[in-house]
Amino acid sequence: MKYTIEITNRMIAEYKSGKSVEDIATELTEELGEEVKPRSVIAKLSSLGVYRRKEYLNKRGEPPVKKEEYIQRIAEILDINVDLLESMEKVTKTALVLIEKQTRELRNKTEGD
Repeated sequence: MKYTIEITNRMIAEYKSGKSVEDIATELTEELGEEVKPRSVIAKLSSLGVYRRKEYLNKRGEPPVKKEEYIQRIAEILDINVDLLESMEKVTKTALVLIEKQTRELRNKTEGD
């Protein structure tokens, strides 16, 4: 499908106002009488630099943190080379979170003394 300037400008305005890609595609399908798929709308908005995919959030509504990042943080707290903690990647994420929290608290206590 070839998008006219008017349709393109309207798509951009609607998307920026919070309308979903699916709703935009449905409206265009009804208006134009030919099927406009959500992927087509995404492709057009992406090519214009407008579309941003949804950021993945974990169950608590926070952006996820990778194990590598926790290991990096722990290495910084302990002031050691991250390569020395390479085998910690086999530890569960829950354990890494706890280790980071506890080492940070201990570090803060020792710096406070």
